[in-house]
Amino acid sequence: MKYFIKCWKQYADFKGRARRKEYWMFLLFNWIIGTVLSIALNIAQVIEAINSHDGHVFKMIAEGQIFSGTDAASIIFYITLAYGLASLLPTLAVVVRRLHDIGRKGTWVLLLLIPLLLACIFYFNMFSLAIVVGTGIAIFIVNLVLTVLYIIVGCIDGQKGENQYGPNPKELEEAEKRRELGY
Repeated sequence: MKYFIKCWKQYADFKGRARRKEYWMFLLFNWIIGTVLSIALNIAQVIEAINSHDGHVFKMIAEGQIFSGTDAASIIFYITLAYGLASLLPTLAVVVRRLHDIGRKGTWVLLLLIPLLLACIFYFNMFSLAIVVGTGIAIFIVNLVLTVLYIIVGCIDGQKGENQYGPNPKELEEAEKRRELGY
């Protein structure tokens, strides 16, 4: 939990280094919060659709008619949206700091824009089945490759000692623990 809080304290700090534990703990807690919010949203949508629209649950959700006012689903949707937007910068910051820890430039994070660009192509060309299918396959492949890449980034041990982005945070924490224990 301390690493999750640390990332929020370093909200938009793209300088320095982040050790593996900080990276994974932040992503884990974000994933847990996102999953809980998504489950709550889905439950609220289904309950709202059943109670308000004679059981046409799937039609109402598919048509986006659930977010129409102050009902629970709308409130949870906006909380989820707000959390997602609020956590964007600290997520990008910890990814950049993690890249720094393994000696890579933070600009590698721009690779994450590729699926967004493909999604825009997908969205604006929905009239062409060939483009939709091709873009959908491309989005899947790029997301798969980027997921594997960022898992690898998260697993590689940081560079020993100081690098151009600062001192090794793992070594700093270990030295602090040794001082506390009197070694």
